[in-house]
Amino acid sequence: MFLGLRELLYSKLRYFLVTGIMILIVLLSLFLSGLANGLAYDNASSVANNDVPYYVLAKDAQGKVERSLFPESDLAEIKDDKNVKDAAVLGQSMQTLKRAEDGKKFSMAVFAITPGSFLEPKVTSGSQMSVTKPDGVIVDSSLKGDLKVGDVIEDDILNKQMTVIGFAKDQKYSHAPVVYMNMAVWQAINPSLYHQKIPQTSTVAILAKDADKDVSVSNKDLTVISHKDFLDQIPGYSAEQMTLNMMIFFLIVIGGFILTAFFYIMTLQKTGQFGILKALGTKTSYLVMSVVSQVVLISVISIGISIAATAGLSTIMPDAMPFRLTGMTMTLYSLLFFAVAVIGSLLSLIKIAKVDALDAIRGGDQ
Repeated sequence: MFLGLRELLYSKLRYFLVTGIMILIVLLSLFLSGLANGLAYDNASSVANNDVPYYVLAKDAQGKVERSLFPESDLAEIKDDKNVKDAAVLGQSMQTLKRAEDGKKFSMAVFAITPGSFLEPKVTSGSQMSVTKPDGVIVDSSLKGDLKVGDVIEDDILNKQMTVIGFAKDQKYSHAPVVYMNMAVWQAINPSLYHQKIPQTSTVAILAKDADKDVSVSNKDLTVISHKDFLDQIPGYSAEQMTLNMMIFFLIVIGGFILTAFFYIMTLQKTGQFGILKALGTKTSYLVMSVVSQVVLISVISIGISIAATAGLSTIMPDAMPFRLTGMTMTLYSLLFFAVAVIGSLLSLIKIAKVDALDAIRGGDQ
């Protein structure tokens, strides 16, 4: 290790440039990871936060909640199925609502629920929904700049008026702010529902008695999907995540490849020196450890600086840019990058082990 550190100090500019490249690659990987997580959260925070493991959809909806409609009365039958602890109706649609005061329009994701059910979010300001005030709605806190408690909003078709009674944090669906309203109100303002004689719902959320067992429903016209499947059916959710995760994966691989190529070339350039050191009695293990120590030190410094820079950047990003990076994610990517760098250095170690002292001194490997 002493030899490796001496070389790092002697060739400062060379190793400084390599460390700089590694910092940029790790920083870009963490930054993209933050954006990927931020986009995912912005796309589905209302679903990710509700801890619902299963959803019931109409079988002919092909796993898409926006295509699913079935009688709200099926809820009672679902509640009697095996392993169902509790169930609640959830109507979902994308609609344009406008502020009654000046007609300003908002594209919103409507979640129609029964007041007091486990699907109702906890408000951060204002009050919860109530059956005695069916026109009260809870909206995502991202709209606090445009709406306030007491404001009246109305749908764009029938001009049904609703009153904002509270705000809830992190309630987004398909990148749109969610408005929670009474199921009956949703059925009245939804163009595809208000002419229906039988009240309809999009889905039924299910809480399981035994988390280790699956839930099934006896109604043959319905099907059950998991929490993950519900997230994946949100428009654009899977495509966004696959694209960004693929970019992160290739960045880590490219970073490891660059570090591998750099140290291998450095090893080739120092073959004569390694040969002389071997001829003087230096053990191969000592030379190997000097290279490993360089890789470890450069990787740790690069990762440390990149994490600090990512944390700093996250504090100055605009609110409109979704960015979410947890300590667990940073640790995971840091360990992965570190492992790729160390594994990549094995090529240099193999070359060092094969250096013959006499050949190196005679210039045989040049």
